[in-house]
Amino acid sequence: MSRTRTAALITPLAAMALLMAPSPALAHDVLTGSDPEDGATLETVPEEVVLTFNNAPMEGGDGSAIVVTGPDGETQYEDGALDFSDTEVSVGLTPLDEAGEYSIAFRVVSSDGHPIQDTITFSVTDEAVAEAAPEEPAEEEPAEAEEVEESPAAAEEPASEGSSTTTLLLVGGIAALAVIGLIAVLVVRMRKRPGAGENR
Repeated sequence: MSRTRTAALITPLAAMALLMAPSPALAHDVLTGSDPEDGATLETVPEEVVLTFNNAPMEGGDGSAIVVTGPDGETQYEDGALDFSDTEVSVGLTPLDEAGEYSIAFRVVSSDGHPIQDTITFSVTDEAVAEAAPEEPAEEEPAEAEEVEESPAAAEEPASEGSSTTTLLLVGGIAALAVIGLIAVLVVRMRKRPGAGENR
């Protein structure tokens, strides 16, 4: 068999093999990125998880879920329904209250109908958790304490007014007695003056 005839037989077989081989377009969808990134250590607490795929997953696919588990391996932090936006799938988070490693387990249905599932992780620092913690409101003094503090001052006002009145009465009485005493002295002196008895 000549080389020309051999090549002629091989060429159609090679073409058929290429046609039968799966093309990249027919491969299952894959995760291409995430926020937080896999293995990242965060200085700020995230408010949501966003997963990005090479093709848009089927929205509302049966069994689709994103589960975010805390460092204790039990507490879950995902909050609300999944949000599908083109090639991204996201879910909100409740406040992360522990430092350490968190896991993101996900399952979505790819554009070709096959499920995609995997687990990635991220960590948050103690400082990130402390900064995200809500501040405790300052304690206000009870209203009763204010009333107790005001009541003595209110009680002192009538007492001061009464003492002023008493003082005025005493001063007035002393002045009256002084006037009476002065009149008595004058009368006595007038009687003792020479000639006071003769005129009578």
